[in-house]
Amino acid sequence: MRWFLFGVAGLHALFMLAELFPWSLPLLLRIASKTLPEGEPFQPAQQNLVSGIVHNAGIYNGIVAGGLFWAALGGDSSLAVARVMLIGATAAGVFGTVTLKSPVSAFQGAVAIIGLILL
Repeated sequence: MRWFLFGVAGLHALFMLAELFPWSLPLLLRIASKTLPEGEPFQPAQQNLVSGIVHNAGIYNGIVAGGLFWAALGGDSSLAVARVMLIGATAAGVFGTVTLKSPVSAFQGAVAIIGLILL
């Protein structure tokens, strides 16, 4: 279980990096913008607004990664921390899948559900 938690934490750390850097147009946003109708790029005002939203998602993923790394390292309450982090990741994954129709959110949610089953 410890290695699974390390793996899930690593995935969330990678998602965080993709959602935060480079700061002006995060990698994940750059990839998502290619799916816009007719390949239209974001206008500067749209890019600024959406970048802020994506940065917030990056911070969320960093928090989940930190909690899962801590849980994987052990401690008296590590299973409880892992459970809370995985429940949060499941909720965000399901919500993101429904609202954004995102395969990335679906993947995050599925991995979290597997982790909850393994706990």
